[in-house]
Amino acid sequence: MSETLGEQEASEKRDRLPPEPSWLLPAKIASVVMGLMIIVGVIVLGVTVYKRMAGKDMPSSPPASVNSSVASSIDLADVQLALPPRARVVDMALDGNRLVLHLQLASRDRALMIVDLRSGKSEGLIRLIPGELPK
Repeated sequence: MSETLGEQEASEKRDRLPPEPSWLLPAKIASVVMGLMIIVGVIVLGVTVYKRMAGKDMPSSPPASVNSSVASSIDLADVQLALPPRARVVDMALDGNRLVLHLQLASRDRALMIVDLRSGKSEGLIRLIPGELPK
């Protein structure tokens, strides 16, 4: 008889609990999905870092189009390029068949020299002068 009484009390307590709100199930599903996305993201991040540390993701040589277009256009051993007096090359960048040299001139001003790699000749010198921009 005491067992029956305990079961009745438990069932009465279950009946007295408020029903779950309608938003609770979608919230549970969303948290499980987001947790799985975090786990998958961490795994992908770890694999990417491992590959880059091992050197597996690095290309072995530059693209063939850059090598063939520059090498077939001129013989770089014969090119002589005149720089302004006492100028030094600070930096350089390659853009297709053009080489841009960032120069520091003797007057401490800076300039950009654009060189056509097909002909090996300078296309011009752009002097960088400090000042205000035109309005």
